[in-house]
Order: sequence, then C-alpha cells, then structure tokens
Amino acid sequence: MLADAGGPLRAKQIAVRIGLDSDNLSKVAGVRSKLKRLVRRGWLTEDTPGVFALPPTGDATS
Repeated sequence: MLADAGGPLRAKQIAVRIGLDSDNLSKVAGVRSKLKRLVRRGWLTEDTPGVFALPPTGDATS
C-alpha cells in the first residue's frame, strides 16, 4: 500500500486505506503503534514525526 501511495503517509491516512474508521482515535493509535514498531525493525522510515514511508531501496541504478 505504501509503495502504491506515491509518497509518505500519516497513520490516519493508512488507517483509512486499510478500511478502519479514521474517526475512531483508538484505531488510529493502534495503527500508529504498529507503524512505529515497523520503523524500529527497519521495515519503514519516519523521517518526519508521524509520517511513514518505505525505506530507500539502496539501489542507485534504478
């Protein structure tokens, strides 16, 4: 989903894209928590606080 987004997304935007109610703050907080866990594991980046993206591929030829 992040690859198709064309850029970084906030937790609320991701929650909407996966079909959760964005008005339910506890659902958005749960998504944010999971995204931060993926950042710690190196699967995502959070260059700007609250904005999540895929890490750079490191392939300079593409």
